[in-house]
Amino acid sequence: MEYSILFDFGSTFTKAAVICKEEKTVVFTTRHPSTVREDARIAMEACLSDIRKAIGESAVRGAEKYASSSAAGGLRIAVVGLTYNLSISAGRNAAFGAGAKIIHVSSGALTREEIEKIEALPAEMILLCGGYENGNQTIIRHNAEMIAQSQISCPVIYGGNSQIAQEIRAKLLQNKKECFQAPNIIPQVGVLDIDVAEEIIRHLFMNRIVDMKGLGDIIKLVDGPIVPTPAAVLDAGLLMSQGTTGHDGLGELMLVDIGGATTDIHSYAEHTSYEGARLVGADEPYARRTVEGDLGMRESSDVLVRELGMEFFANEIGVSGELLEKSISNRVNNTKFLPDTSLEKRIDQIIAESAAYLAARRHAGVIEHKSSNYCRRMQHGKNLTHVRTIIGTGGPIINSENPEAILKHVLRREKGEKDALLPSTGNFVVDRDYILYAVGLLSYVDKNLAFAVGMNSIIKK
Repeated sequence: MEYSILFDFGSTFTKAAVICKEEKTVVFTTRHPSTVREDARIAMEACLSDIRKAIGESAVRGAEKYASSSAAGGLRIAVVGLTYNLSISAGRNAAFGAGAKIIHVSSGALTREEIEKIEALPAEMILLCGGYENGNQTIIRHNAEMIAQSQISCPVIYGGNSQIAQEIRAKLLQNKKECFQAPNIIPQVGVLDIDVAEEIIRHLFMNRIVDMKGLGDIIKLVDGPIVPTPAAVLDAGLLMSQGTTGHDGLGELMLVDIGGATTDIHSYAEHTSYEGARLVGADEPYARRTVEGDLGMRESSDVLVRELGMEFFANEIGVSGELLEKSISNRVNNTKFLPDTSLEKRIDQIIAESAAYLAARRHAGVIEHKSSNYCRRMQHGKNLTHVRTIIGTGGPIINSENPEAILKHVLRREKGEKDALLPSTGNFVVDRDYILYAVGLLSYVDKNLAFAVGMNSIIKK
């Protein structure tokens, strides 16, 4: 038997999955508390010890090994663009698609106050974009000058109007700012070109995690680069959607990933008009990921509860507002909290359902009605009404006693949501073994094997 071993270094757990190449399925999984703050190799070795007992020492030695990591919290990026609906939207797609975490966005001409905000943030990269080809140059020059003269010390990716790309890069380099150049991410109306920008972001991620304790040595132990976990999961969903040569995929689908700090929504669908509505804003990629930093199960649960209302949550759960407030405070202050009573499990369930509900509506497109004879309806964002498969992953969904109830909150409601471009029905699937990251990692070396593993271990299970 030949095997592949896939590792994921998370902030809480280091996970491993063993794939049997002949059977094209997951034959063993394990996890241990992460040790990335001390030495990432400690948890990796604990996983390997379990795997040796399962498949034997010689099989472990001969297995291909690949890894992903989210232990660094994702590369923190500030996006600076020309307009929010166009360049900022395109920049967000590039950053999220590469597995990054956006911590600030600015549109239009930067002010001194905005520069000071960025200087105070723990940003590890600036994505500077905006301007169609042969389009605006003035504001981009201004923003580059503001960044060049600032105390910002992180690298800058320039992905704006290419006519002034060399000028922008020279300006930044002259002021001792590291600058990477990508093609214009939105060169013309309806066109999105983010692949090179994504690759640069992933490259910067790799350079950064080498400095984490032990991961530099782990790179020598695996057979490929360490990939950002969100990027691996995004690519796994893309593979499951599109399939491979000779194997049809699942078609348009959505993926819901709920965690302690964030809720990620992935969608895989063409950017099409809903019933002839006029498309406005930037083009949308087939594979799109959004990250909601205020919709998590632990450290951001208080923000989530406030958005829908403490009274709503208390009534839904059937407890007093005071008791609920105390329970939520415990989650915020103790991010490793695990529910140990039926009431706490019920609270976690309602938080997860609410996170899925809100995140899906922020991700999907929406119809805006106009009174003009020229245009009666405008569509902002992606039309996901044709999606039928919805995959759930992440601890809160995987460990839920009723994961389908969480995923159902993605669906468009019959009353009051006719303009939300979400599916009205769906087939719900749960990544119970948490192996989507492994499918993504495998897809870089063997798409057919990765697709088969995904189908056998997630869809058909």
